[in-house]
Amino acid sequence: KMLGFFDVVENSIDATSNRDVVAEYVGHVAILMTNLSRIAEDLVIWSTSEFSFVELSDQFSSPSSVMPQKKNPDILELTRGKTARVIGNLVAILSNLKGLASGYGRDLQEIKPSVFLSSRTAISALVVLNSMFATLKVNKQKMNKIADSGYLASLDIAEALVKEGLPFRTAHKIVGKLVQIAHESGISLSELTASEVASSVGAKEFDSKKLGKIIQSINAESSLKNRSSLGSAGIAEQKRLVIKRKSKIRQYQNNVAKRNTMISSALQKLSAKVQVLSK
Repeated sequence: KMLGFFDVVENSIDATSNRDVVAEYVGHVAILMTNLSRIAEDLVIWSTSEFSFVELSDQFSSPSSVMPQKKNPDILELTRGKTARVIGNLVAILSNLKGLASGYGRDLQEIKPSVFLSSRTAISALVVLNSMFATLKVNKQKMNKIADSGYLASLDIAEALVKEGLPFRTAHKIVGKLVQIAHESGISLSELTASEVASSVGAKEFDSKKLGKIIQSINAESSLKNRSSLGSAGIAEQKRLVIKRKSKIRQYQNNVAKRNTMISSALQKLSAKVQVLSK
């Protein structure tokens, strides 16, 4: 308690040779960096001219040494690269531990650099990516265009038909025919003519005029608004998730602050006792 610990490790061999907490910590850091690397990869792809969904600010990119028009996503690429180093640090720690006999060995000193390097890398990545997101430009117009042209509303149309009383298999067949016609004509579902809509549905299956109204009422934005299940991409649900996650982050921050206060208080009391004993 004088050192700020909750309790003592009762097994002496375990106390001297156990480094599970170190491996566990670096394991968590490696998982964190892996997730950041995947985010970075998404953004690298989305920033290409083929997608053009996002654009990095000049602060977090560099010009190509050959192509004047090219912007290199340096920060994202370095995040991916440094993730491999952190994973390597975890493997180094586990490889060190797996060959040791019970008790203390000087080999254990070699795991310390891996801990410090992993920590510095993860902290730097979080700080830089946080700043990058604050300046990231999102091409909403391009993303909306792609969403509407990719027939993403097909499932929503089928679900709307099911709500009207059609079996899902029948609704699936009708919407599949609509997509086929639109694809062959190189148009979106909302651009289908009344005759094209009518050709996709039998007279006894569903009213084509009603189907046309359903098609016109559904797009990417309405699809998101209609999603309400737990964890869905619905706008309201995503806002709820953000609020809940921010609340969790505040709880973590409060817990860390309490732990730091506890350790600081313990060390101050220890220092005072040492001063008394040294007189």
